[in-house]
Amino acid sequence: MKFSAIALALFCVIFFGCAPVEKDNTSYPIGVLLPLNDSNTYASMDVLRGMELAVEQINSTGGLQGLMLKLLVKDASIGADRSFEESFDWLRSKGAKVINVGFDENVVPRHYRLLKADNVFINYLCQYPPATLDSENSTRIFINASQEGEMLSKLVDSVGSGERRIVQMSSDSLYGKACGDYLAFFLKTENAKFYGDVFSDGTKDFSVFSDQMKRLYPEYVFYVGRSAELAPFARSVASSGFKGVFASSSVFNFKKFPLPEGMKFYRIATKFELGKLSNPTSKKFCADYTAKFGRVPTWLSAYGYDSIIQLSKAIEKTRFNPSKMRECFKNTSFDGAIGKVVFDSTADSKSELELVREN
Repeated sequence: MKFSAIALALFCVIFFGCAPVEKDNTSYPIGVLLPLNDSNTYASMDVLRGMELAVEQINSTGGLQGLMLKLLVKDASIGADRSFEESFDWLRSKGAKVINVGFDENVVPRHYRLLKADNVFINYLCQYPPATLDSENSTRIFINASQEGEMLSKLVDSVGSGERRIVQMSSDSLYGKACGDYLAFFLKTENAKFYGDVFSDGTKDFSVFSDQMKRLYPEYVFYVGRSAELAPFARSVASSGFKGVFASSSVFNFKKFPLPEGMKFYRIATKFELGKLSNPTSKKFCADYTAKFGRVPTWLSAYGYDSIIQLSKAIEKTRFNPSKMRECFKNTSFDGAIGKVVFDSTADSKSELELVREN
C-alpha cells in the first residue's frame, strides 16, 4: 500500500520527530538559535546585527548562486515559547541546513543532540572547549575557552621550585564548569596548590568566600563567568587584603571598574575589541556597520558577520551539501572582521586574543 503525501508527512512527524521541509526556490535560509530574552540578550543582538550586515552584502551581489540569503531566528532563552529542541526542529522544517547555535548555557546541555543531527551543519557560537571535537557536522567561529585557559595559565610563574597558591572561581553552570575545568587543567601544575569553587550567576555578595580565601593566602585568583559578578567579586577579593594577580576569562560586556591599589588585574580580550586590527576586511566591516546601525560594532558583532560570510563560502563551495562543509574549515584560516581565525583538523578555531592588564 502506498502512503499519500500527507500520510507520509504525518508518519515522519510522529516517528522521527521532524516536520516536512518547506521548499523555497528563491531563497536559502540559515538558522540562528540565540537567547533573545535573558541576561545575554544584548550579546545576541550584537551577533545578529553582524549577521544582518553580512546577509545584506551577500544579497547585494546576487546571493548564493542566485538564491537570496535569509536568516531564520529563534529564541533559545529558558522559558521561551518553544524549547531549544523544538526551535531547532522548526528551523530544519523551514529548510535550514546550516544553523548557528549559542551561547554556552544553551548549547552545552544539548551538545550530544546537536552532534547527532544529520543533514545539517552547525556553527557553535560558544566557548565550550570540546564543541567540535567529537562532532562531524560542525565548526566554531567564536572564542575557544581552551585557548583562553592556556593563555591565562601563562600568568602563573612556573620558574623555580616554590609552591604556587591558586584560587579559581567559576560560574555554577554547565558553561562555567566546562570552561573552568579546562582552565584548571592548565593551572594544576606540579608546583601549584589549587583550590576551586563555584558561585551562582548574579551573585553580588562574596564576603563568605573572601573570608575563607584569607586562610589560603593565594597569589593568583581566576574568574570564569559572564560579567555580572566580575566587579563585586574583584572588590570582595581585594577587601580580604589580596595583593596578587586577579585574572578573568573574556566576558561579553566588559566595563572598566576601579580596583584597589596593589591588585594586578588581567583579562582576555579580542584584538578587535582593543582596536589592534588593521586588516582591510575588519576596517571595512567597522565602517559599514557604523554606517548601517549608527554605533560601533562589538567583537560579538564581528563574529556574527564572519560566521555568515564564511558559512556562505562553504555552502557555495560544497554546492549546498552540509555533510561536506566541515572539510572547508579543517586546517584552514581566514582574515575576517574579528581578525585572523585559524582552524585545526577538527574544524575548531583559535582567534586573535590578547592577555591585557587593566591597571
